[in-house]
Amino acid sequence: MFKDSIVLIVLLYVVLGANSSEARGYNLDIQSGSLMGLVHVSIGTAFWQRHNLSAGIGYVPKLDYHAEMALYSFRYRYQHPKFWQFTLPSDQQVTVLPFNVGVSLLLGDDESLYFDLPDRYPDNYYTPTGKRIVFNYQTIFMFTPELEFYIDFSVLDVGLIGYIREPDFYYDNYDFLGLDGITTWGFGMRYQF
Repeated sequence: MFKDSIVLIVLLYVVLGANSSEARGYNLDIQSGSLMGLVHVSIGTAFWQRHNLSAGIGYVPKLDYHAEMALYSFRYRYQHPKFWQFTLPSDQQVTVLPFNVGVSLLLGDDESLYFDLPDRYPDNYYTPTGKRIVFNYQTIFMFTPELEFYIDFSVLDVGLIGYIREPDFYYDNYDFLGLDGITTWGFGMRYQF
């Protein structure tokens, strides 16, 4: 799977870089959390002014309910044009881009993410798989045209499905209209080159 992922990543950038006359160069993205693992490194590019594609590799350490594994991602992000600017006491100018949404295809190299499901789940309720769709929302803090930091909030596809199917369970057991039960967060840094 690792070799296939490298081929797909190279193909993605050859196609985007060679065929997009509006591409603004490439960026290196380092993220932790938000369903992307302990550390996730991606290379991306922007095109059509506000659209971004990236592909990356992440690492998840061994936990009680799954083995150590690598994660591979293919991500799309839309960056809304709205922004705010302010100056820090150190005279550093910061631009805040508050409205950025995206979707990712996340591939884990462990096909049995859960060794044992709790007894309350009926047969075939959830098929363990290493392939998932992740929806995310980012707030970006741009310190220079090249350097930005962000906070990322993500929802896994099965979490969203569960929230839609059984909203009362989430309303009763989690804060923020039940969204605390399906949302994870992380942070990252992106460098444009």
